[in-house]
Amino acid sequence: MLLLSGLLLATQINQPAWAGTFPGPNGQIAFDKDIGGDDPDLDEIYTMNEDGSEQTQLTDNDVDDESPSWSPDGEKIAFESDRDGPKEIYVMDADGSDVTRLTNSANNDLFNINPSWSPDGEKIAFESDRDGNHEIYVMNADDGSDVTRLTDNDDDDREPDWGTNTSSPDDNGKKDKKNDH
Repeated sequence: MLLLSGLLLATQINQPAWAGTFPGPNGQIAFDKDIGGDDPDLDEIYTMNEDGSEQTQLTDNDVDDESPSWSPDGEKIAFESDRDGPKEIYVMDADGSDVTRLTNSANNDLFNINPSWSPDGEKIAFESDRDGNHEIYVMNADDGSDVTRLTDNDDDDREPDWGTNTSSPDDNGKKDKKNDH
Protein backbone atom coordinates (compact mmCIF):
# COMPACT_ATOMS: atom_id res chain seq x y z
CA MET A 1 0.00 0.00 0.00
CA LEU A 2 2.82 2.43 0.78
CA LEU A 3 4.33 1.76 -2.64
CA LEU A 4 1.01 2.55 -4.35
CA SER A 5 0.57 5.68 -2.24
CA GLY A 6 4.11 6.80 -3.02
CA LEU A 7 3.58 6.18 -6.74
CA LEU A 8 0.45 8.31 -6.77
CA LEU A 9 2.03 11.14 -4.85
CA ALA A 10 5.24 11.01 -6.85
CA THR A 11 3.35 11.62 -10.10
CA GLN A 12 2.10 14.91 -8.65
CA ILE A 13 -1.42 15.71 -7.64
CA ASN A 14 -1.90 18.54 -10.17
CA GLN A 15 -2.10 17.54 -13.80
CA PRO A 16 -0.06 19.72 -16.15
CA ALA A 17 -2.10 21.97 -18.46
CA TRP A 18 -1.11 19.89 -21.51
CA ALA A 19 -2.12 16.56 -19.97
CA GLY A 20 -5.45 16.28 -21.79
CA THR A 21 -3.99 17.11 -25.19
CA PHE A 22 -2.21 13.83 -25.88
CA PRO A 23 -4.10 10.98 -27.52
CA GLY A 24 -5.03 7.92 -25.52
CA PRO A 25 -3.69 4.48 -26.33
CA ASN A 26 -6.21 4.17 -29.17
CA GLY A 27 -5.03 7.42 -30.82
CA GLN A 28 -8.06 9.44 -29.70
CA ILE A 29 -8.50 12.31 -27.28
CA ALA A 30 -11.36 12.25 -24.78
CA PHE A 31 -12.59 15.61 -23.51
CA ASP A 32 -15.59 17.31 -21.98
CA LYS A 33 -17.34 20.01 -23.96
CA ASP A 34 -19.52 22.80 -22.58
CA ILE A 35 -22.50 22.45 -24.90
CA GLY A 36 -23.97 25.73 -23.62
CA GLY A 37 -27.56 26.42 -24.52
CA ASP A 38 -29.80 27.46 -21.66
CA ASP A 39 -27.39 25.93 -19.13
CA PRO A 40 -23.89 27.30 -19.84
CA ASP A 41 -22.36 24.79 -17.42
CA LEU A 42 -23.71 21.66 -19.13
CA ASP A 43 -20.77 19.43 -20.12
CA GLU A 44 -20.80 16.20 -22.12
CA ILE A 45 -18.00 13.72 -22.96
CA TYR A 46 -16.63 13.64 -26.52
CA THR A 47 -13.79 11.93 -28.35
CA MET A 48 -11.86 13.08 -31.40
CA ASN A 49 -8.84 12.13 -33.45
CA GLU A 50 -5.57 13.79 -32.51
CA ASP A 51 -5.94 16.20 -35.47
CA GLY A 52 -9.35 17.37 -34.17
CA SER A 53 -11.38 15.47 -36.75
CA GLU A 54 -14.31 13.13 -36.13
CA GLN A 55 -15.60 14.65 -32.91
CA THR A 56 -18.07 12.17 -31.44
CA GLN A 57 -20.42 12.89 -28.54
CA LEU A 58 -20.48 9.94 -26.12
CA THR A 59 -22.82 11.21 -23.39
CA ASP A 60 -26.10 13.09 -23.83
CA ASN A 61 -28.16 14.11 -20.83
CA ASP A 62 -29.20 17.17 -18.83
CA VAL A 63 -26.37 16.98 -16.24
CA ASP A 64 -22.60 17.42 -16.29
CA ASP A 65 -20.37 14.57 -17.48
CA GLU A 66 -16.75 15.66 -17.02
CA SER A 67 -13.09 14.73 -16.47
CA PRO A 68 -12.73 11.76 -18.84
CA SER A 69 -9.79 9.43 -18.33
CA TRP A 70 -8.81 6.68 -20.83
CA SER A 71 -8.14 3.19 -19.58
CA PRO A 72 -4.59 2.10 -20.49
CA ASP A 73 -5.91 -0.29 -23.17
CA GLY A 74 -8.11 2.40 -24.75
CA GLU A 75 -11.26 0.30 -24.32
CA LYS A 76 -12.95 2.31 -21.53
CA ILE A 77 -13.33 5.85 -20.23
CA ALA A 78 -13.77 6.75 -16.56
CA PHE A 79 -15.51 10.07 -15.87
CA GLU A 80 -17.38 12.02 -13.24
CA SER A 81 -21.07 12.88 -13.47
CA ASP A 82 -23.90 14.20 -11.35
CA ARG A 83 -26.52 12.14 -13.23
CA ASP A 84 -27.54 10.34 -10.02
CA GLY A 85 -27.30 13.29 -7.60
CA PRO A 86 -23.86 14.31 -6.37
CA LYS A 87 -20.72 13.85 -8.46
CA GLU A 88 -19.92 10.16 -8.83
CA ILE A 89 -17.35 8.14 -10.84
CA TYR A 90 -18.59 6.11 -13.81
CA VAL A 91 -16.95 3.94 -16.47
CA MET A 92 -18.20 3.45 -20.02
CA ASP A 93 -17.00 1.66 -23.11
CA ALA A 94 -14.99 3.83 -25.52
CA ASP A 95 -18.08 4.21 -27.75
CA GLY A 96 -20.20 5.60 -24.88
CA SER A 97 -22.14 2.39 -24.22
CA ASP A 98 -22.38 0.24 -21.09
CA VAL A 99 -22.18 3.05 -18.50
CA THR A 100 -21.47 1.67 -15.02
CA ARG A 101 -21.54 3.66 -11.78
CA LEU A 102 -18.53 2.85 -9.57
CA THR A 103 -19.00 5.14 -6.54
CA ASN A 104 -22.07 5.78 -4.43
CA SER A 105 -22.23 8.73 -2.03
CA ALA A 106 -24.89 8.13 0.57
CA ASN A 107 -24.94 11.86 1.32
CA ASN A 108 -25.90 14.27 -1.49
CA ASP A 109 -23.43 16.84 -0.15
CA LEU A 110 -20.44 14.61 -0.93
CA PHE A 111 -18.62 14.04 -4.21
CA ASN A 112 -16.25 11.65 -5.99
CA ILE A 113 -14.31 13.29 -8.84
CA ASN A 114 -11.18 13.33 -11.03
CA PRO A 115 -10.71 9.64 -11.93
CA SER A 116 -7.30 8.39 -13.07
CA TRP A 117 -6.57 4.81 -14.22
CA SER A 118 -3.68 2.77 -12.86
CA PRO A 119 -1.09 1.75 -15.48
CA ASP A 120 -2.34 -1.87 -15.38
CA GLY A 121 -6.01 -0.82 -15.74
CA GLU A 122 -7.01 -2.64 -12.54
CA LYS A 123 -7.57 0.40 -10.28
CA ILE A 124 -8.89 3.96 -10.50
CA ALA A 125 -7.63 6.71 -8.22
CA PHE A 126 -10.03 9.56 -7.44
CA GLU A 127 -10.66 12.53 -5.18
CA SER A 128 -13.46 12.49 -2.62
CA ASP A 129 -14.67 14.41 0.40
CA ARG A 130 -16.47 11.36 1.83
CA ASP A 131 -14.49 11.61 5.08
CA GLY A 132 -14.92 15.37 5.47
CA ASN A 133 -11.82 16.55 3.63
CA HIS A 134 -10.53 16.30 0.04
CA GLU A 135 -8.55 13.05 0.06
CA ILE A 136 -7.21 10.60 -2.55
CA TYR A 137 -8.76 7.14 -2.76
CA VAL A 138 -8.30 4.11 -5.01
CA MET A 139 -10.86 1.44 -6.02
CA ASN A 140 -11.19 -1.54 -8.33
CA ALA A 141 -11.87 -0.34 -11.88
CA ASP A 142 -14.29 -3.11 -12.78
CA ASP A 143 -16.88 -2.61 -10.03
CA GLY A 144 -15.79 0.17 -7.64
CA SER A 145 -15.13 -2.27 -4.81
CA ASP A 146 -12.21 -2.28 -2.36
CA VAL A 147 -12.16 1.51 -1.84
CA THR A 148 -8.97 2.47 0.01
CA ARG A 149 -8.09 5.90 1.34
CA LEU A 150 -4.51 6.82 0.43
CA THR A 151 -4.13 10.27 2.01
CA ASP A 152 -5.22 11.44 5.44
CA ASN A 153 -4.32 14.94 6.57
CA ASP A 154 -5.77 18.38 7.27
CA ASP A 155 -4.83 19.69 3.81
CA ASP A 156 -6.90 19.14 0.68
CA ASP A 157 -5.43 16.51 -1.65
CA ARG A 158 -6.79 16.88 -5.17
CA GLU A 159 -6.69 15.70 -8.78
CA PRO A 160 -4.79 12.40 -8.72
CA ASP A 161 -2.93 11.54 -11.90
CA TRP A 162 -1.46 8.07 -12.07
CA GLY A 163 0.52 9.11 -15.11
CA THR A 164 -1.70 7.23 -17.55
CA ASN A 165 -3.37 10.49 -18.66
CA THR A 166 -0.14 12.04 -19.91
CA SER A 167 2.88 11.21 -21.99
CA SER A 168 5.68 9.42 -20.22
CA PRO A 169 8.45 11.59 -18.72
CA ASP A 170 10.96 10.36 -21.31
CA ASP A 171 8.69 11.49 -24.18
CA ASN A 172 9.52 15.14 -23.42
CA GLY A 173 5.90 16.03 -24.10
CA LYS A 174 5.69 14.23 -27.46
CA LYS A 175 3.87 11.07 -28.47
CA ASP A 176 5.40 8.46 -30.73
CA LYS A 177 2.87 8.48 -33.59
CA LYS A 178 3.53 4.88 -34.64
CA ASN A 179 2.58 3.61 -31.15
CA ASP A 180 -0.68 5.57 -30.75
CA HIS A 181 -2.96 2.76 -31.91
